[in-house]
Amino acid sequence: MRAPGALRLRLLLALVLVWALGAVAVLAFLALQSASPSEMLEDASLATQARELTHGMRFDAAGRLQSIEPPLRWAQAYRERDGAFYTLYDPRGGVAARSANLRAPLPLAPLAGGQAVSPLRLVGPKQDLAITARAPHGYVLVAARANPGREDLDLWGRLSDFMPALLFVLAALVGLVVAWRVAAWSLRPLERAAREAAAIGPERLAARLTTEGLPTEVLPLAEAVNRGLDRVAEAYAGEKRFTAEAAHALRTPLAVLDLRLQRAEQGGQIDWPAVRADLAELNRLIAGLLALARADRAALFRAPEAVNLSRLVRETAAAVAPRLEAAGRAIEVSAPETPVLATGDAGELREMLFALIDNALVHGAGRVLVALRADAHGAALVVSDEGEGVAPAARERVFERFHKQDAVSPGAGLGLAIVRQTARGHGGEAGFVGAAAIEVRLGRSPSG
Repeated sequence: MRAPGALRLRLLLALVLVWALGAVAVLAFLALQSASPSEMLEDASLATQARELTHGMRFDAAGRLQSIEPPLRWAQAYRERDGAFYTLYDPRGGVAARSANLRAPLPLAPLAGGQAVSPLRLVGPKQDLAITARAPHGYVLVAARANPGREDLDLWGRLSDFMPALLFVLAALVGLVVAWRVAAWSLRPLERAAREAAAIGPERLAARLTTEGLPTEVLPLAEAVNRGLDRVAEAYAGEKRFTAEAAHALRTPLAVLDLRLQRAEQGGQIDWPAVRADLAELNRLIAGLLALARADRAALFRAPEAVNLSRLVRETAAAVAPRLEAAGRAIEVSAPETPVLATGDAGELREMLFALIDNALVHGAGRVLVALRADAHGAALVVSDEGEGVAPAARERVFERFHKQDAVSPGAGLGLAIVRQTARGHGGEAGFVGAAAIEVRLGRSPSG
């Protein structure tokens, strides 16, 4: 069975259970209230009839029945075929007397201890109304009266006795059909969402589940699926962009290396320094592309943690200090002693800081200053140098991928693109705050 059908069946069973409990409650109430007003009147009338018959009984001194003298108004009824009837039983259970219109005695219903009159009951083939009552000297009287409403019934009349049960069953069947239809109508939006989900693929990543009309209980699931599809689509687009950019970036250095090898093959000599330089350039380019890819995916799949930016800045500066000293440059760090915390990935933030310092080393001059400060909005990291810097008109372009101010300058033009992408992946931003100063703002960790 399909999943919607199974859920529909569960809803139907729940409705049936509620309906059944309600039916049991109604039937129990009806059972308690089974004595209708007409039956109560018949019961009272038969009790009066039995009492008047008892008053007309005559016994001898030994308690034996001598005669029964019914009231005059009952005398004719005890002679008519469809009138009133009685049967008197002696203490031994034998028939002591009966009305003239009876062919056979009325059946005796035993009385419980202390019970003077039995409840109303139906006797005989015509379902006559009868009660059993105690009489003097241990005698027991069964008084009855014809029940015209039940004798000589035709087929429709007999079926009418079952009409309440038939109506009850009919109502139950109608209720089940309506419940099934309502469940199908309620689950129609889920079936639509299932069809939409099945149609989503690499060529239709922009498609989303329609949330309109979904049940309130299912809406959070559909919204969560749509958010998950957004993340998958963003990651897929990033992978496509990375593939295209990698192919574009690698084409030129590979072509140059291939050309050198062809010349060496023709001339018999290999310019090993140039080849090593080409390979180094390829290594730098591949490393930059991998870092950029990690920065692109980080915000989607990172497990965030609290990072101590103060310690990270000092450790990174100490790691690059020998390289700056070899180039005749110096690096200075200004960071609070109190830890400045941010939420993110320590490795990515360290790589971002490496890229900032490398940019100042390659394209700047003089001292490199790394300054970290904390404020109410989070943390601000500024890396600057004493060079001429970048003109205002070109400051945004240098953050673009593969953009280089000077075509002959080293690097692949990915350093500042990695910086900005990493900053945005951590909920921040990167930009110039001076000709030779780049600021990265990061949100502070909730625990900071």
